[in-house]
Amino acid sequence: MRFKHWTAVVASCLLLAGSVSVVWAEVRLPAVISRNMVLQRDRPVPVWGWAEPGERVTVSIAGQSASAKAADDGHWQVVLPKLRATTDRAGLKMVVRGSSGGSVTVENVLVGDVWLCTGPSNIRWPVKRSNNARQEIPAADYPQIRFFTVEPKTAETPRADCDGRWVSCSPGTVGDFSAIGYYFARRLHKELDVPIGVLQSFWGGSRIEAWTSRKSLEAEPALKPILDWWDESVANFDPAKAEAIHRKQLESWRRAAAAAKSAGRRPPRKPQPLGELRSSPHRPANLYNGMIVPLVPYRLRGIISYQGLGNLFVVRHARILLPTMIRDWRAAWGQPELPFGMVQPAPYPCSHLVGNPEAYSRLREAQLLTLKTVANTGIAATMDLGDLEEVHFTNKQEVARRMALWALARVYERQLVYSGPMYESMTVEGDRIRIRFTHTGSGLITEDGKPPSHFTIAGAEGKFHPATAAIAGDTVVVHCDRVPRPAAVRFAWEDDAIPNLRNREGLPASLFRTDELEIPAKGQD
Repeated sequence: MRFKHWTAVVASCLLLAGSVSVVWAEVRLPAVISRNMVLQRDRPVPVWGWAEPGERVTVSIAGQSASAKAADDGHWQVVLPKLRATTDRAGLKMVVRGSSGGSVTVENVLVGDVWLCTGPSNIRWPVKRSNNARQEIPAADYPQIRFFTVEPKTAETPRADCDGRWVSCSPGTVGDFSAIGYYFARRLHKELDVPIGVLQSFWGGSRIEAWTSRKSLEAEPALKPILDWWDESVANFDPAKAEAIHRKQLESWRRAAAAAKSAGRRPPRKPQPLGELRSSPHRPANLYNGMIVPLVPYRLRGIISYQGLGNLFVVRHARILLPTMIRDWRAAWGQPELPFGMVQPAPYPCSHLVGNPEAYSRLREAQLLTLKTVANTGIAATMDLGDLEEVHFTNKQEVARRMALWALARVYERQLVYSGPMYESMTVEGDRIRIRFTHTGSGLITEDGKPPSHFTIAGAEGKFHPATAAIAGDTVVVHCDRVPRPAAVRFAWEDDAIPNLRNREGLPASLFRTDELEIPAKGQD
């Protein structure tokens, strides 16, 4: 009996040792590679994870497989051959096996197109708070549309993984999805008849530099003042002083809120405490490290983004920051031509926040300059949308429709009008200036049948005056009696301008100025 007992103990120990070995050699996948995911069709597909160093890992799906050996740090990555879009609603199974016997099975995998949806609060704005939510939500039965939401988290150094899970679109889940992301995905799904996956990575009030890697920011000399300010502020941060400043801000806010209430106006936003700057979501690279790096190199078809108000405070750098971020992300994903769509922020009175009446216009202009200098980019103009009383307007359906028009035309090569009129060139004709546009569609019109609004004109001295404008074919002729020798024209160059010019397809003209600065060379501002 003692011998048998001893044998049982030894067997138990061996079993326990084997179990520990399996756990130690367990194959692990990042959160984004998980149940219900959508993989990119018709492109090689990277799959990665972690295992015991030296472990050989094999990934299999839909009759395809690929293998790789885990590096010294345990990281491994394979690249699967191109996969065709799935039509079976049940989905596929991906099996990941380690050479020591550990394995992971990922179920209900679809293959279609994957888009990253990112930016601040206006693109985060949920379906349940968009127009006609009571009708939209019950109709949202689209199991082949899937969303993965990155849990908000900042990081000083790149994170290997994030928190999040893939969720199928249904009336029970759609309410919390990005409204722009959902309506965009729905349009593509209906037009292309393939599954659509949306990676959501948002932070309200976020700035471009926070979404960009430190390395790329440092490579641009013109951005050095931003980095220097943050480095100095982090090094000298004093929690007690920050708390005292916040108390003073609260006192001022209470007085302003009381005055606004007495006058029947909307009170200003309550100031938030100044947290530890080291982990601030506005600090350069902190959102990139925490909320973008964990998604790389998940294969994408494209990116749609929204520009918020955060960069009003460094607007003179916006024209360099935006293309820097786009190139940075393309390099990170190893997709140098990755399509990048931008929502042009809607009219809203905000430049007074930073004491610069041109800040908002220049912020939106930075997108237009990016469109000229960075290939495979697009803009969905919203000059006719928005709510002058609320920065978070609710008509996200139309924003998403315009973004989808760009994607269908430029990414999927459909023949359709996808943009409103964009400034192309000007010609001085005596005491008038003729403006030429691209994207006139089937012709220029005004929404209300009146002459085009919100044009101003200036002579060589640069003083702008309100102008009259008239449509002449695919051009607009601008004139002002006070400017006999005109030199420049501006259109909708105010925060809250809602102009009436558009093409017959109903897409609005974008703001512009003919006196814009030269597009800066790399490293200049």
